[in-house]
Amino acid sequence: MSSFIRPTSLRLPDNVHERHATWLEIFFDLIFAVITIQLSEKLLHDLTFQGVFQCAALFIPVMWMWVSYTVFAARFDNGDALHWVMTFVIMFAGVIMAIQIPAALDKGAIGFSIGFLIGQIALLLLYTRTLYDPFTPKNMIMLYLIGFSLGGICWIMSLFFDAPIKFILWSVGIFIYVITPWIGRNRILTKAPLDTVYIPERFGAFTIIILGQIIASVVFGLAPTNWHFSSLLTSIMAFILAILIWSQYYRFTQKADYKCTLGSGQPYIYTHVPLIISLIIIGACAEEFIRNPLIVQDNLNNIFCFAIILYLTSFYLLQRITMRKFKIRGLSYVTGITATLFLFLLHHFSSVITLLGIILIFAILFGIQFWVGHQTKHGYSKT
Repeated sequence: MSSFIRPTSLRLPDNVHERHATWLEIFFDLIFAVITIQLSEKLLHDLTFQGVFQCAALFIPVMWMWVSYTVFAARFDNGDALHWVMTFVIMFAGVIMAIQIPAALDKGAIGFSIGFLIGQIALLLLYTRTLYDPFTPKNMIMLYLIGFSLGGICWIMSLFFDAPIKFILWSVGIFIYVITPWIGRNRILTKAPLDTVYIPERFGAFTIIILGQIIASVVFGLAPTNWHFSSLLTSIMAFILAILIWSQYYRFTQKADYKCTLGSGQPYIYTHVPLIISLIIIGACAEEFIRNPLIVQDNLNNIFCFAIILYLTSFYLLQRITMRKFKIRGLSYVTGITATLFLFLLHHFSSVITLLGIILIFAILFGIQFWVGHQTKHGYSKT
């Protein structure tokens, strides 16, 4: 914290001094790790497609709170006391949301809404500060203030209604939040592009936090099984799957051409939403697989199949967005998705065989990705 209170100023990408996450932002991320744990626990208690939909519906406002703060910090973090205080307020709002998640679609809906609103109001106050910066484009700030205020009004109105109107207002509010930056991304937000080092680093850290839920599934799934051999074998394969996913994402971050493709960040940011949701589902399924490794569970297998296909599709799109000069070999991902469908639809396998098949698919995909990376200067071959 460099001084108590000082003016904000727009921070543009700097090719000389790289911007990295601060200690405050790393601390900020811990709250969302707790929220993810709560979401995973909720999903485990209702590991059905309905439970998956509910988990995804709750995760979207959670991730929006993280994303909206991170984008603001990328442009306006000045490290003064007021910024720190507002950050702590948003963190406390996240704590409220985490507490309410188990009953967020029932009795805890009002508390969940209040937590979200506290975080968004604090963010609006932070944006209001930037109006006093003479070098910040005023139309950009007004875009955020008007759009985010309209989204917040929908959430405030939801406090006075029961389901389903409450959830309709939530959905409309989130839609307004999400569409606001997209509307201004070509004409307004291009004046303030996001940092091509800082943003990928922050999203990479957030993705790794979510990926940690697969590691946690190994711990929580194996603990009650008394180290049964089949459970131990399944946990090892779940751990290997986490390593493969991390390896793919890490190699992607090393090869992506963010300077040419990031801009104001909306396609890159929004593609992470289904990717991260898929990782949460994979973690929950892995924990259930470890607890019951020899039991064929058709519904669980179908959910796991859906999560794997969602991950592969999202990851492919993420690469297409950030690597426009080089076409990713989409055929390999189509083949991976097809192989996943065959694995789950042609025969009903136990958890051990299912995870082994997915590991082989991911290992082949990563092998192709690694091989192609050595064929061209930038890591991916032209087609």
